[in-house]
Amino acid sequence: MGTTLQEIATAAETSVSTVSRVLSGHPGISTRVSARVRQEARRLGYRGRSLRRRHDAAHVLGGKNIAVLALGIDRSLVSVPVVASALHGAEAALADVAAKAQLAHVPNLQSAPLSLDLQAIDGAVLHGAMQGNQLEEAPGRLVKRLHQVPTIWLLGRPRGGWGDAISADDYQLGAMAAEHLAARGHRHVALINPKPDHLLFMRREDGLLGAARRLGMKVKCFCQAPPGGWQLPFQAPTHVETVQHLVDQALAARPRPTAIFAVADSIAALIYRALAVRKVGVGRNISVISGNADHRLIAALHPQLTTIDIHPYEVGRRAVEQLALRMSDPHPWPDGEWMIHPTLLEGESVLTIS
Repeated sequence: MGTTLQEIATAAETSVSTVSRVLSGHPGISTRVSARVRQEARRLGYRGRSLRRRHDAAHVLGGKNIAVLALGIDRSLVSVPVVASALHGAEAALADVAAKAQLAHVPNLQSAPLSLDLQAIDGAVLHGAMQGNQLEEAPGRLVKRLHQVPTIWLLGRPRGGWGDAISADDYQLGAMAAEHLAARGHRHVALINPKPDHLLFMRREDGLLGAARRLGMKVKCFCQAPPGGWQLPFQAPTHVETVQHLVDQALAARPRPTAIFAVADSIAALIYRALAVRKVGVGRNISVISGNADHRLIAALHPQLTTIDIHPYEVGRRAVEQLALRMSDPHPWPDGEWMIHPTLLEGESVLTIS
């Protein structure tokens, strides 16, 4: 019988959940604890699933040229923590297996960067804009070449995408938000989304609405792009005007919602500002819940935002494992999508209503 996680946890003087996160490559563990857990795992001869997966991936990907590309999005969106973390997870996993990563930001899909050797690519890990139809409208040399190699999409497959996708379960994220609000007595909720054609935000909306019907809640959706729309390449929302008109509509609704579901933390940060402009206090006059757990974006928010972690670093690592599986089998199989279960992180932004 092999070594168990409980045995490693006992030897490392930590919890089983911490051991599991360290061995799966989760970034939210201190260097000191991670080193101690890995040392005890090696000493006890642990050959768990994550270590076997890494060995298998190294056998397939070692020495291969793998493109890691951000397609059709502005650099401001690449630097959003949830996107950056997913890309970093993929880069780290490729480094672990000695693959040769070609990293590039490609805002214009009609032309590939000169630094990117298209003919040398053996596989690709991609992140693309989840709104618009850029891939369908970009028949250039880059897109044609990427169609020819095994491809894995991070954080969802865009319209016109091909290959496999690794993402969070965004439908479940919306459902979890509804369940958390319902458990605290909320019955009237506003959903705010300034990107109504965003595929993942639409899934979150569907999850919220589905759970709300089951729980007897009423949800009003305020989903409208800013007056000027979104320009290519797509950018991260940074101005309060992006959501102010939606927040004002929500506050004017009757009955007035007691809580707001923001489709992403970047939107929630703007909603905090928009509410402050109207002298409405989060956690006092209205509740806010969101998704992504973009800690660098929301660290300064007060009260602390209740959000739902989609584990983007793990998404990036799983993408590399899936790419290794694709490249190890010469026989093609249908494109698939694998989802990681999100985790609620409770802050102070959701009131309990009696």
